Amino acid sequence: MLYMLILLLFISFFIVFKKATKYKYDQKKDYIYDLKKHFIKEIDLDTTNLDLQTDDNYDTLFLEIKITTNLLSYFVKPYMQIGNTKHSFEYGARGLRYINISHIKSNDQIKTNIKLASKTSKLYGFKNKIDLESDTILILAPHADDAEIAAFGLYKTAKNVTIVTTTMGEKGVCNYCDFYAGNKTEAAQKKAHLRLLDALHIPSFGEVAVENSIALGYFGGSLEFMYNNTEQNAVSSIKDFGSMQKYRKVNHAKIQLPQKVDPNFQAFYNDIKEIVTQLQPKIIITPHPQIDSHPDHKYTTLSLLKALDNLKLDTQILLYTNHLKQSEIYPIGEMFGSVDLPVNFSKFKYDSIYSFILNDELQKEKYFALEAIHDLRDSFLPISLKRAYKNCTRLLKKELLTKDKSYFRRAVRKHELFFVLQHKNYKKFFQEK
Repeated sequence: MLYMLILLLFISFFIVFKKATKYKYDQKKDYIYDLKKHFIKEIDLDTTNLDLQTDDNYDTLFLEIKITTNLLSYFVKPYMQIGNTKHSFEYGARGLRYINISHIKSNDQIKTNIKLASKTSKLYGFKNKIDLESDTILILAPHADDAEIAAFGLYKTAKNVTIVTTTMGEKGVCNYCDFYAGNKTEAAQKKAHLRLLDALHIPSFGEVAVENSIALGYFGGSLEFMYNNTEQNAVSSIKDFGSMQKYRKVNHAKIQLPQKVDPNFQAFYNDIKEIVTQLQPKIIITPHPQIDSHPDHKYTTLSLLKALDNLKLDTQILLYTNHLKQSEIYPIGEMFGSVDLPVNFSKFKYDSIYSFILNDELQKEKYFALEAIHDLRDSFLPISLKRAYKNCTRLLKKELLTKDKSYFRRAVRKHELFFVLQHKNYKKFFQEK
């Protein structure tokens, strides 16, 4: 009996240790954000209700809090709940954090299991000139799920949206290899075909017509090579994959683009420039090239900024991240929770921050859109014992160690968060490849 008790204690402390050390950064450091010019007022947190009486013109609000570590925070997920929204933090978290209260009503009740260093907090606000009723919106999606993960709620609410998927996305996890006797080429071709269908048709869940969904069909993982080797054609990293043309679908679209192109930077640059020229968007939604770790995300946006160089447009650029450099676990916490400011320890470029609010129904609609995307589904098909083992291992890690990178948890939230860059300031990024 004693040995069993010792074993259980050992397992418990091992799980706690793994939870507290799973982050690839120091969760006891202050997040760094310079928001001084957006300061509104101080807020008293030494109360059961949050007083947010302020100017109604703020569309985005953040509360700065400072957490101190307590023993409980290593065993139980630290959180602060305001109204019906939970703001979650890292196990063993300490330091400054910035929680998103854009949707919070004044006098919502506060509940928390964290210890605060100060009962006084700072409130920051942003006013963004975004009109979803009349603004023409262009969304650049490096892969056939990025638009939905980052901005489904926003684009379903907006009235004039075009979504451009830049790569076919044949690289990555070989989800279908078991169906093709381990033939990675055939499996990748099927993956690219399914992602093409998703790119063209999933936006209809958000009221975007097929003629406003375009697939450019460049090889997955090739954009960095093309950007840095402008005179050379790219090839797929999948052996014997074949031509890109089968996965380029533009002839059905309102925007006029050539059906046949070579897989090189000049063609990609021309595509982006022609799309922007014909569409004249007031808002462009695209990945943030400094904080998103995926090369296709980074070089989609850097190519866009090059294309904008000689165009005289009054355009706001809304920058998102689906692969945060510091942690793929971000946002922290459960589905339907808040999207707070991400972990950050250095300066990166933006002019404003915009938080789009999703009501309960819109969060459900986003879930159904994500569930329809082939690459995001949890596969429980008994294709093989190996696949079954992988699924069981993943579920154990998810439940015991909270290693859940699922986009259902991470993207079906109260907010969709964007760092706003004014077009006149896009040259800030040319020093950052």
